[in-house]
Amino acid sequence: MKGSIILCGVGGMGILKASEIIAEVLLQSGFLVRQSEVHGMAQRGGSVVTHLRFGKEAYAPLLSKGEADFMLAFEEMETLRYLQYLKKGGIVLLNTIRICPPGIEMKQYPQEIAKILQTHGFTVIPLNVTEISLQIGDIRTTNTVLLGGLSAIFPVNDLCIWKKAVEKILAGKNLSQNLIAFEAGRRYVESLPSPMESKFPWA
Repeated sequence: MKGSIILCGVGGMGILKASEIIAEVLLQSGFLVRQSEVHGMAQRGGSVVTHLRFGKEAYAPLLSKGEADFMLAFEEMETLRYLQYLKKGGIVLLNTIRICPPGIEMKQYPQEIAKILQTHGFTVIPLNVTEISLQIGDIRTTNTVLLGGLSAIFPVNDLCIWKKAVEKILAGKNLSQNLIAFEAGRRYVESLPSPMESKFPWA
């Protein structure tokens, strides 16, 4: 089995840590992993993106256009910015939050992005991560909520491996709250009324 993932969003959402955790899960599952990150002015809300490629062999981290099996999208408009990397039939786990870039008003923000993605043939799993985070009492857990959701549909879905990866990468960083957030995200995706039969397209 081999595959590739792209993570995108804006600075301050925990994208780089999330990428590290996914890489750790894959390594612990016996895969070779290549990871790369590109980020702008993270502290000013700049665009952040990471690429991961894995398999028995993986020679380069940067993905080509149309290659990614999966996108973990931390912000709606950033999904459109990097959509070119997703392959036909790819899966988007979409955080339904809108953060306007500097100089852009909310009325200019693209509408119904999930529907746009679906019309292009992508499978979209929307998550209101803000609502889930507020329910567990910590809005700073966006990345672990999304990772929990990802773990429910990922080919490597062993809960023990995922939790160990979270514990290793986030040790000392409000770990107990992050584990609660992870489990909340996983439960949410597991509870969806129409679970995907084929899971990931590379499986």
